[in-house]
Amino acid sequence: MLRSLLPPLFFLISIAALAQNGTIGGVVTDAKSGEAIVGANVVIQGTQVGAVTDVEGKFTIANVKPGTYTLAISFITYKANIVNDVVVESAKRTDLKVPMQEDDATELTEIVVAATREINNDMSLINAIKESKLVVSGISAEQIVKLPDNDAAQVMKRVPGVTIVDNRFVLVRGVPDRYNQVMINGAIAPSTEVDKRTFAFDLIPSGAIDQLLIYKSATPDLPGDFAGGVIQVKTKQTTSDEYTSFGLNFGYRANTSFKDFNESAKSPTDFLGYDNGFRSLPSGFPSVEALKTTGQTSPVREQAGKSLSNQFDYTTSKAPVDYGFNFGYARNVMFGKIQASTLTSLNYSVNYQYYKASFNRYTTFDTDPETKSDFQNDFKDSNYSHETKISLIHNWLFNLSDRNKIEFKNLLVQIGDNKTTLREGHDYTQLPGLWNNNSYYYLSRFIYSGQLEGTYSLKDNSGKFNWMLAMNYVDRNEPDYRKFRRNFDDTRGEFRMILPPGSNLFDANRYYSSLTDNGYQNSVTFEKRFGNLEEKRTPSLKAGYFLDYKKRAFSARYVSYLYPANFDGAYGNELSYLPINTIFSQQNMFANNADGTQSPGFAIQEGSDPSFVYHGKTFVTSGFVMGNIPVGKFDIGGGVRVEHFDQKLETYLDPVHNVKTSILPSANIAYNLTERSLVRVAYSKTVNRPEFRELAPFLFYQFEYNLNLIGNPALKSATIDNVDLRWELYPNPGELISFGAFYKNFKNPIEFYQQNASGNIQFSYQNAPKAYTAGIELEVRKSLASLGVSKFLRNLSVNINSSLMKSEVDMGADVTFQKRRRPLQGQSPYVINSGLYYNDPDLGYSVNVAYNVIGNRIMAVGSVIAPSWIERPRNAVDLQVAKQFKNSMEVKVNVQNVLNAKYRLFQDNDENQKIDEKIDDPIQVYQTSQLFTLSWSWKFMKK
Repeated sequence: MLRSLLPPLFFLISIAALAQNGTIGGVVTDAKSGEAIVGANVVIQGTQVGAVTDVEGKFTIANVKPGTYTLAISFITYKANIVNDVVVESAKRTDLKVPMQEDDATELTEIVVAATREINNDMSLINAIKESKLVVSGISAEQIVKLPDNDAAQVMKRVPGVTIVDNRFVLVRGVPDRYNQVMINGAIAPSTEVDKRTFAFDLIPSGAIDQLLIYKSATPDLPGDFAGGVIQVKTKQTTSDEYTSFGLNFGYRANTSFKDFNESAKSPTDFLGYDNGFRSLPSGFPSVEALKTTGQTSPVREQAGKSLSNQFDYTTSKAPVDYGFNFGYARNVMFGKIQASTLTSLNYSVNYQYYKASFNRYTTFDTDPETKSDFQNDFKDSNYSHETKISLIHNWLFNLSDRNKIEFKNLLVQIGDNKTTLREGHDYTQLPGLWNNNSYYYLSRFIYSGQLEGTYSLKDNSGKFNWMLAMNYVDRNEPDYRKFRRNFDDTRGEFRMILPPGSNLFDANRYYSSLTDNGYQNSVTFEKRFGNLEEKRTPSLKAGYFLDYKKRAFSARYVSYLYPANFDGAYGNELSYLPINTIFSQQNMFANNADGTQSPGFAIQEGSDPSFVYHGKTFVTSGFVMGNIPVGKFDIGGGVRVEHFDQKLETYLDPVHNVKTSILPSANIAYNLTERSLVRVAYSKTVNRPEFRELAPFLFYQFEYNLNLIGNPALKSATIDNVDLRWELYPNPGELISFGAFYKNFKNPIEFYQQNASGNIQFSYQNAPKAYTAGIELEVRKSLASLGVSKFLRNLSVNINSSLMKSEVDMGADVTFQKRRRPLQGQSPYVINSGLYYNDPDLGYSVNVAYNVIGNRIMAVGSVIAPSWIERPRNAVDLQVAKQFKNSMEVKVNVQNVLNAKYRLFQDNDENQKIDEKIDDPIQVYQTSQLFTLSWSWKFMKK
């Protein structure tokens, strides 16, 4: 795959070298201090051709016809500078040094101006990658807005080496999502899921992001608990610009909009993304103990059963189009002599999604793996999802002096998703005939992430202190998750409700869960530079500490409807044929009469036990020291991080208490081949610790794939040795070509595996003895302006990245229920991303196309009697056409999923990690259809 990408790459570079036009380049500095001026505009007079200086004050104007020109250079608070007689020769570069004088008329001698370096453009991103001391990839808001990606998960798949699972979870270099560390504005983000350690990136709207970086190698100032990458999400920051912005968007889904749409009953606040208590257990509902310690026909059970609403039906209406709006507001505010900047960004969206999926299960073991298996069940699912998302960013920046600033950043997101699944088909392990299995699921998720951060610089700018206080809060609520199964009786021509003899998680069942996760963090760092501070490369030393305290509370319970055995069985059988909109209403519940008799009917059975509740606390104390020394063309960096981990988990079993101190060294060496190219090599030792849910022995039923999940309190921390090597070339500002390789060796990796459990398939976690993963990565971000004189090529740019990866988990010689060796779960052997971007600034038009594909990957690890499930490649193409108007309005037309390629999940019968559709069996297949979006945005700058 990589071989096919190299010829066009070398072709582009070769053609660029043969171009006959010239180049103007140089550096813009402050005439007094000599410091680089970032963001200065450099324009060839009489044209619209120009450039903006980067973080080093440098600029490049490529593909200029031979001749003599005049340059105009401008920047706020500086006098405009005109450079005459700039001679451009064919195939040569003309370099200039442009000093600029401050404009005395605009000099602010009594007022401290709050300002920050912009990070939301590609040039800032490329410079951040170049200046970093480690291997890093990323994406900026400038590229994000060119594509129809709605949330951070969709954005992440554009980054080299990144794949997405379940449209929410991120895998870096094929390493499972539990091995990532996620940070929001420098603070560690909490785990957002009940059943695993991970972060759901669909929580963060794409419009809330300024920059997204993935640190793939370690330095001592980064958290040491990762193997895939440290994912740094930087939300919109304050700006010196003052503006008010509005936006509207409407989306049409080919198989959903204006079609019949089924969903369960809604609460009055669903439109705000949360349930107001409509789906919650009634006030005064008996406790788990009260229901478990009373008889099936006790007064306590009677009142409890009658208090539950009969919400086992759904309504049908026509789905509207998707819609949303956004609002932005940025202002500078004076507080005495201090100028503060504030930014507010609000986003609201509502999405409707329908798709039909096949869902099949097969006999767990087939003596001939070279043939297709016999059906265990054969279902067709009609899936309906109604999602509401609200996000709010509110940030402040205060400059207390020219050396002391404080930032206060806030991100709030609320998401509500009402999912209805109507499943019909045949289950050949149960009663014959047609089955109707439904589930009604509502998930409410809330996240708050706040940071109070300060920076104090020494008077001579040789060092700076940085401190941070942070708080994270996650609330995850699953109220009244209802599931039932019905079988069609051919003799009566009616469906019959399946009533369990006791409580279970899939028959006539109501499930409730609540998760809260609180995190508090504090860090202080000091960085000091030595030697001649006017030089770009100087020795430096950095040290600091980081405190991270988390506490989590989880509780769940479920009840099932059953018909008590002491009542008349014939009457109960008749009740089971009632329609779903009346079957569990009050009149069909049993009753204790005043005369001491009982009227037969349904009763509720508590299914919960003490394992459904757990509380956990984690306190990580970290300290680090690191340094960097330039030696000739080398930049040698390294140091050590020490983390003390203290974790407590309280469950119905013996409490779990894990205490461990980890010493984590790292080293990074860069060799500067030229001013524009370098080679990096890095080594680091990191850890990966079990999360609360992975330890808690709580059983959870997953309806979509009909399986159980349970934790393992015996899990140990994993350790990882990481090695990286990468070559980087920066042809021009905002451009990057890189090629690298990596290797990771795991000891005691935490793996998700299938247990040898009777009845339903069951998954849990365990430590494998060892594992490794290795791969190579290529990235090209290049303008095609140097390929020719045509306007079309000058306005065209490409972004290509690809990865090839290989991994192996060794489960040890004692493994019996599964294969000893296999790839890491979720890893694809290859990932390819490409984008073609055309932007005509004269006409205000842009056209952008992006492509993404990944190779086969294991989605569920199999066993010796149940093959693994493998997701097949899927070609994804997205398109955007935009028009910028002079009245500050922009109109965009987006098309997501242009090819409408199928999602295909197969059972790998012969366990060779390759899918042959003549032999292997489909587990799940569906298409989601295209999404067409039309959006308008207005941005009014304050003058």
